[in-house]
Amino acid sequence: MQGDRLPVRGTAATIFPGYTLDLLGGFQLRSCDGRLFVLPTRKAQLLLAYLALPIGRAHSREKLAQLLWGDRLDQQARGSLRNAVAAIRGALGTGILAAERDTLALVSGSLTTDVDRLAAAAPDCISDEELEAMLRSQLLDGIASPSEAFDEWLAFERARCRTLAQSAAQKAITAHEKAGRLGAAILLAQRLVAYDPLREQSHRLLIRLLAMSGERSQAMAQYKACCDILKRELGVEPSAETNETARHIASEGDAALTQSLLPVEADGQAPRVAPQTRGFAIAVLPFASMAGELDRTFLAEGFTEDLITELARHRDFMVIAKQSSGLFSGAPATAAVAAAELSVRYALAGSLRLASGRLRVTVQLIDALGNRCIWADRYDRELADIFALQDEIVASIVGSLDAEVRHEERERAARKLPSELDAWELFHRGLWHAYRFTREDIETAEGLFRQAMLRAPEFALPYAGLGYAAFVKAVWYFAPDPAGAIADGLSCARRALQLDDGNVFCHVVLGRLLILTGDLDGSLVHLRLATDLNPSYAPAHFGMAQALIYSGRSAEALAEIELALRLSPKDPLLSMFLTLQSFCHFSLGNYVEACKAARLATQLQASETWSQIALIASLVELGQLDDARAAARSMRRVESGFSTSRFAQLVAHVPSALRERVSSHLKSAGVAAGN
Repeated sequence: MQGDRLPVRGTAATIFPGYTLDLLGGFQLRSCDGRLFVLPTRKAQLLLAYLALPIGRAHSREKLAQLLWGDRLDQQARGSLRNAVAAIRGALGTGILAAERDTLALVSGSLTTDVDRLAAAAPDCISDEELEAMLRSQLLDGIASPSEAFDEWLAFERARCRTLAQSAAQKAITAHEKAGRLGAAILLAQRLVAYDPLREQSHRLLIRLLAMSGERSQAMAQYKACCDILKRELGVEPSAETNETARHIASEGDAALTQSLLPVEADGQAPRVAPQTRGFAIAVLPFASMAGELDRTFLAEGFTEDLITELARHRDFMVIAKQSSGLFSGAPATAAVAAAELSVRYALAGSLRLASGRLRVTVQLIDALGNRCIWADRYDRELADIFALQDEIVASIVGSLDAEVRHEERERAARKLPSELDAWELFHRGLWHAYRFTREDIETAEGLFRQAMLRAPEFALPYAGLGYAAFVKAVWYFAPDPAGAIADGLSCARRALQLDDGNVFCHVVLGRLLILTGDLDGSLVHLRLATDLNPSYAPAHFGMAQALIYSGRSAEALAEIELALRLSPKDPLLSMFLTLQSFCHFSLGNYVEACKAARLATQLQASETWSQIALIASLVELGQLDDARAAARSMRRVESGFSTSRFAQLVAHVPSALRERVSSHLKSAGVAAGN
């Protein structure tokens, strides 16, 4: 947007503290009285723009030099940075920049940007004309980027400005509608649709406004245009909410309108569109830790996992488990590729930086259909606000997807938070070790969980972590006394639920431990609660499948384990998921499928005994006794002391027919009976 600006309501003192920098549409710098200032070089312009978004944030000189002059030697890059700083000070005064030995920042209050005004937009501060111009403009349009790192920053800021512009337009449209200015509201809504034709929410808003103004034919034509573009560009149908809006409008119109634009029933009436929920799949990619330190890497991992948990509370989402999404890069540029491999539509990418007790987070939501960023934002909060920040990000995601997600589905389970962040980090670090399934890692995990308990005695998750470690020790034959390990685990899991009975992980741990004791009714209670709290939590469905097969309900168990596999197709527990799938097929007489799943499981985790048991049993049923004996020899190399009596200790509560058949097949393959 070059040339004179359209008028902005408000006083110069409040809107223009010193200088105004217009970045939407290009680069233009003015004083508060309208005088134009020119910076001598493109790099000086880009440096000022970078420092202004947001103003007041300090950046290291080394980072700035690499960002803008990364193609030069370090000494040359630092010299070029000094020249650009001198140019800015020469044009705007020495007080514009706060300079320390190693950092640079724009002095807070020294200038404001059109992006700032867009972020704080209220209907009485930005005219419709300027807002329309902002909708048409791109940040730093026409100015070449100097580096790949600057490209990434620019892509994020452009996506954020897109989000801000849509939000500002919505506010202005709402204000016009409340004041009865439907013509102005419709005009701005049309601009909003043109700005992003794939944003279904904008179409629905325009459809509703046209109908309110009495233009039902235009409203239905807009509905048809919405259907056509969603089908053509994204291959999807409109949401139930959009269809229901159109149905109501058509039902109030004449029969010709209804017949031309909506399908009709035999009686000539518009069919009622059932308000079915559309289940959208989303993957939260690993948040990048910008500091690169080990402790902060765990902070980023924990933040990612808790964000997945909070997002998964919404029943309209299928959220891919961290164990699968965590295998991909968190870079926004590769989000669409990750989404395609995980068979999801949306991917969330972000970064996290910890500095001086403050947490800085950037987030982007990518729609893999079309590889388009539909929402972006950044957050700067005190570290103590990390949990409130997670909720804020989840609310923003749901708001960005509200064309597909029911607004009222913002249910949130109560949870207790650790009194110290260190305890939270220790828990997540311990869980990372626990999922490696070695004796040494389990011992390390237990030590970290105990440290977390000492730091924050009222924090539930470390207790649940100890319960899970006990479960692993019993099932993987790490404990000399499996019954004692299970008893210890139950004590820890019950303590965890006393502290936080709304935490899904705590319920899953207790539910799975109860399976091993034979309390299948109690186990199912906790595992059903877990799936209610978080329908996308794959370990909860895995636990449900275990409890159901122990209860003799193999068909139901198979449905649950297949759901777990869909939710987390690259889970670190994948071999165990497949092993349980094999046992389900075995119990149902599907021996070919049982053998196939067991073979995949053994390829993924050769040191895991249970997948070998499933393979041996299915091979015997298929009459492949030589292969079954070879599998038994392979199992003995991993677990030399394994015997049918050890197997029987942990499956005493499995239905006797299934237990005895598997045990008999193990003996046929040459597995010793034991003591």
